[in-house]
Amino acid sequence: MRWNESEYIKHAQELAQRHLVTKKSLNELAEKFAGENNLNPEEIRTLVRLANVATFQELFKAKNDGDKMIEFDTGDPEAVIRSMVTSASAPPQTANIGNDKLAGEIPDMMREKRLGKKFDVTIAPASAGATEKCAGATEAEYLEKPAREDVVVMTLRKLAEEFTLARISAGTLWEEKLAALTQVFKRAPGYGPAFSDFEKQAWAILGADAAPEMAVLYEELRVSRLPPSSEKVAHLQSRLVVETTPELCILQDAHAARQDYLKMANALVWVEKNMPALGR
Repeated sequence: MRWNESEYIKHAQELAQRHLVTKKSLNELAEKFAGENNLNPEEIRTLVRLANVATFQELFKAKNDGDKMIEFDTGDPEAVIRSMVTSASAPPQTANIGNDKLAGEIPDMMREKRLGKKFDVTIAPASAGATEKCAGATEAEYLEKPAREDVVVMTLRKLAEEFTLARISAGTLWEEKLAALTQVFKRAPGYGPAFSDFEKQAWAILGADAAPEMAVLYEELRVSRLPPSSEKVAHLQSRLVVETTPELCILQDAHAARQDYLKMANALVWVEKNMPALGR
């Protein structure tokens, strides 16, 4: 059995789905899977790290409420390895370039630190007049190969790119919607809706969470006003009958865009926080 990047990701996604459905820990599921498939330590590390990423993705996609923080019990590959070594009649095979399923495709970037040397390959001495290549790779040959990132790091960086683009898009949409609202209320009196009526409805429909949008409108329209107190907002929400208007729809679109922006920003924080731990 020789797994490539897509196969690792597929197995990791299956573990994540199983974890979310059964509520069993990622460690428990990974240990069972590793035993069934005779995985070595390097394979376990890659699989569990990718399972963490896959679990985060699933939870992130399902997060639609106001709380954008994603928390879950992440898998610990080292704990899985220790448990397997303790319970096995024979220890798992040692991780090296020969039994690493991604050997030659995705070099283990931590091999140098773990083993205390630069290359976990045979360095064959050069012989004068040699006409055949040695079975072992030379340091020069190794360095000539294009460097590829560890599969977990690549996956996280792809996620970061997606989240960054989505965050930029959400931020741009937020600005566009508020600019459109500003133009509506800059019309001469009598040629558009009254801002005072819109203002009450805005606080009533969004509550205190309307503060960032209203702050922009107050500034752009040169309205000298502080956000209402929580008691005033609660009063508006309980007494005012909100009628949907085109302006309120634009405000709600802006509010949704800001929620998406914050969601993507928090997702990037998670990726940045976990990149060192999952990528090495």
